[in-house]
Amino acid sequence: MISYRWRAIVATLALLLTLVPAASAAPDNQTPDRSSILRIANGNQVQDPTNLNIYNPSVSRSDTGIHQLVYEYFFYYNLQTGEFIPWLAENYKYNADFTALDVKLRDGVTWSDGQPFNADDVTFTYDLLKNNPGMTWASNVNDNVDTVEKLDNLDVRFHLKMPNPHFHLIREAFPAVGIWGGITILPKHIWQGKDPLTFKASPPIGTGPYTLQDATSTSFTYVRNDNWWGNKVFGVLPAPKEVQFVYQGSETTAALALANNDLDTPNIGILGLGSFLNVTQRNANVSAWQNSPPYAWLDPCPRALMVQNAHPPLDNPQVRWAISYAIDRNALVQLAYEGATVPTWGIWPFYDANQPYFDAISDLRAQYPSDQFNPDQTSSLLSQAGVNPGDITLKYVVNSENNEDMKVMQVVSDQLRTAGFNVNVSPLTGGVLNDTLLRGDYDVAMNAFCPGYITENLDLFNSKHYVPLGQPAPFYEMDSYRYQNTDFDAIVNKMIQTDPSDVGTLKGLYHDAMSIWLRDLPVVPLTQAPALVPFNSTYWQNWPSADNAWNMPVSWWATFDLVLTGYPKTGGGWVPGIKPAG
Repeated sequence: MISYRWRAIVATLALLLTLVPAASAAPDNQTPDRSSILRIANGNQVQDPTNLNIYNPSVSRSDTGIHQLVYEYFFYYNLQTGEFIPWLAENYKYNADFTALDVKLRDGVTWSDGQPFNADDVTFTYDLLKNNPGMTWASNVNDNVDTVEKLDNLDVRFHLKMPNPHFHLIREAFPAVGIWGGITILPKHIWQGKDPLTFKASPPIGTGPYTLQDATSTSFTYVRNDNWWGNKVFGVLPAPKEVQFVYQGSETTAALALANNDLDTPNIGILGLGSFLNVTQRNANVSAWQNSPPYAWLDPCPRALMVQNAHPPLDNPQVRWAISYAIDRNALVQLAYEGATVPTWGIWPFYDANQPYFDAISDLRAQYPSDQFNPDQTSSLLSQAGVNPGDITLKYVVNSENNEDMKVMQVVSDQLRTAGFNVNVSPLTGGVLNDTLLRGDYDVAMNAFCPGYITENLDLFNSKHYVPLGQPAPFYEMDSYRYQNTDFDAIVNKMIQTDPSDVGTLKGLYHDAMSIWLRDLPVVPLTQAPALVPFNSTYWQNWPSADNAWNMPVSWWATFDLVLTGYPKTGGGWVPGIKPAG
């Protein structure tokens, strides 16, 4: 029944697109300003566009554009090229026992109001996080950082609570972005004396190349700051004079806008594969990462079904495994993703750099087939646990404004009902959704598991992040599902204290940790994450692609800053960002 439903949606979209004139490389009847505007489609509305406090858990830093355009970070990790790119900082260095990290800040950086960016802003931000546990990622900072010391205006020293050669990769504790976002340094002269949870910080003052012009629940407009420090230090400006984040509503509306050149790119999860292919038939300027199936870039945040371990009988690993066996991931791939991804057995992206670790646990993967559909096993495990599935009612919390989340929910909830479970779907949005998930008021909910690194993803399940039900967890994938295992913690803590270059030791520890993780299955792996992100080259060119793989093609990450501006190339020179067509 679900397959007919989505086929009908795609058929309707195809019919609507036949009413849209095919676009050419130089469309007529466009306003002159359009060629200087970059338009990005969001998957969600913003409930309170006046609140742009990046550390308020209810504020979306990506839908509002603030961590792409307004704020910047010490370093950016280009997963596509492997470069660790210095930005607000020039370099870093650990001491001999990895208990301290010195960072050299870049000279010449200023905030958008012209005030200098320096070590006082860094120490102020960390003091704020350490003294206000309600701020996003404050608990992670307190877990990792003892103090931050100002050595001089451009030099700071991070004193760590334990030896940690991975500290510079922990986005929740250090201002380096590899996946999505990271700790954000705040301007002391703006935030000093403000309540960091209630201060709305609007308009936001950052070091980035854009300033906010207008904000509504469905549209954020930013204009380029030609006095941006990067223009003085690097001699470059991003090409778009204006960037708009717009909420298009339905998948069909977004597809029509893309086909008609009213949109340059949509965020992840907005367009399914069928919609994308229909758009490309009408507009030859629209393409994705690959020119052939599965078209999508492999996002580093695989999808999993979070299961609330603190809710009986879901606290029993047999019941969690029963849920896993009830899910037909191949059907999920076809029905929810239209074949644009593949099933997954764990919480890591299928990158070549991760393969040695996957090979190290081939025996465990055979013993624990966490991507297998087996209804008989579901029945057997529930019987062994003394549980009747009809006596279980699962509260399935879903983001009702996210197309991907809704499609996955349709398929997974139907499959769980087929297995005998009762499922009550709870569609939520915005701050209510965030609060519900962080406080653990759900039985199951889909989530992405980032940052994609071997050790750091395991650390998401470390009991150090645990808080009781009803209190907000540090983040969704960071133990909002309330998993605890001290033996697992001990192994992961050893991994954190191991130099990332010591792959041999880390592989052995990974095997030990996964023998517990797979046995307990605290969350249920679903699929790899397809970043089907079409780009329209009518107005803007040099988009990252498989044929031009200079960066990640993700407009909702803080790294999108570098897609717009480009970045200093390792060894010298400049990697250019997107540029006007023609």
